[in-house]
Amino acid sequence: MEILNKLRMSRRFALRGMLGGIGVSMWLPVLDAMCDDSGTAFASGEALPTSFGTFFWGNGIHPNVWTPKTTGVGDAWQLPPSLQDFADLKADMTFVTGLDMLDAKFKGHGWGVVYVMAGGDGTMCSFTSDIDKTPSHKYETAEATQYQKTIDQLIADDISAKEMSLPENQRHTFKSLETGVLPYTGMNMGTVSKYLSHRGPNDFLPPERDPKKLFDKLFAVAPGTPTTPGAPTDISNKLRRSVLDAVLEDANRLKTTVGENDAKRIDAHMESIRTLELQIPTGTPTGDGATPSDCTIAAPPMTLADMTAKSQAINRLVAQALACNLTRVYSHLWSGARDDNAYPTIPVNSDHHGLTHGDASMNETSTKIERYIMSQYADMCRVMKQTTVGAGNLLDNTLIYGISDVAEPSGHVMSNWHIVLMGHAGGKLPGNRHFRAPGRKVTELMLTMQQVMGLSIDTFGSWDRTNKTISEILSAT
Repeated sequence: MEILNKLRMSRRFALRGMLGGIGVSMWLPVLDAMCDDSGTAFASGEALPTSFGTFFWGNGIHPNVWTPKTTGVGDAWQLPPSLQDFADLKADMTFVTGLDMLDAKFKGHGWGVVYVMAGGDGTMCSFTSDIDKTPSHKYETAEATQYQKTIDQLIADDISAKEMSLPENQRHTFKSLETGVLPYTGMNMGTVSKYLSHRGPNDFLPPERDPKKLFDKLFAVAPGTPTTPGAPTDISNKLRRSVLDAVLEDANRLKTTVGENDAKRIDAHMESIRTLELQIPTGTPTGDGATPSDCTIAAPPMTLADMTAKSQAINRLVAQALACNLTRVYSHLWSGARDDNAYPTIPVNSDHHGLTHGDASMNETSTKIERYIMSQYADMCRVMKQTTVGAGNLLDNTLIYGISDVAEPSGHVMSNWHIVLMGHAGGKLPGNRHFRAPGRKVTELMLTMQQVMGLSIDTFGSWDRTNKTISEILSAT
């Protein structure tokens, strides 16, 4: 009864244990025992959390294969070829096209990422020619950086401030989580290409691109878990058999106190963790003496199979972190602005950025890269949709901002961004919509997303500062 009472009062709950002297924790997803009778809120009456994510990729898109022929809701529009991997997720997508930066003139990748992630550099501008009013601000040089907080950090700060009234053990373990896939390869553009999340000039949050290290971070010692003095901090070292071994006793005890559905959910959660363990290489033998080989990750250039395995392992870890309420904000840097990585087994042996500036045949090849990247974005969303949270799923309670640094890569004309929003943000976005608004601004969408996430602001941006929102994509109230 004591454990059940703790669950009813909890937003987060961890199974704890020891393995080889290492204290480990396995945070649980939201269980029925934590919720009210309808499964739409916590038992305390507090709403289930809405999470915010960013999926960023470099080099933009080719509008000719990205723009649906029609706009509207439901069957009124169809997914374009480059987004076909979202076919089973169309109901969860809000596709926004046509948005511009300033007066839609030529500017490069560095300017683009400053705009779509932070709404500008703090200098008030309405025209592209105004950007250089602050000559000390560089964008495509080694000195380039973000001069304002990025949108993910603005949202993370607001959530963190509202949590200060909660007991410490009920606050999120991570204010935000930063992940990535491809290491940056390309022209040195300072911090804006290598890192996505910024808290200010040269104050960046590096993405974790190693699924093993991310696993260790998420399953690190929970408060109150004893650890043998001098024990290694790496829970994926040679002593590890499985995190499940450490918490099995605690899990079995908990299952006797909860309902049948929750007991099954705990089992499913543990099985998913075990599957992840087998996919993530440790560099050392596992308990049975074998080294998992189904997620071999080599130094770049990696094969497409390596890239996909790495990507999908990280996707599942991000979903676990959100489902277990360890964080409500994450950013995922697939590839940096003006990225030069190659995708050798598509087969694409030329660098991505170079392909976007070639002839028609090269553009056709670069669209294959775009579709592959979108397949990995879709995989992340699919995992979230398969993850139960209360009466719904994780994607129902998440808003993901899918964005690139430039609108159209070959000309660098800052017009007609194609932005893939995923999730329903706790019911605030109905989804299954293509909304096209030529001439409107990306900052309008950024303001809309911040208000959806609960920020009390009515203006946003320094390039295209605005008090307008894109209410057309929101649920009727």
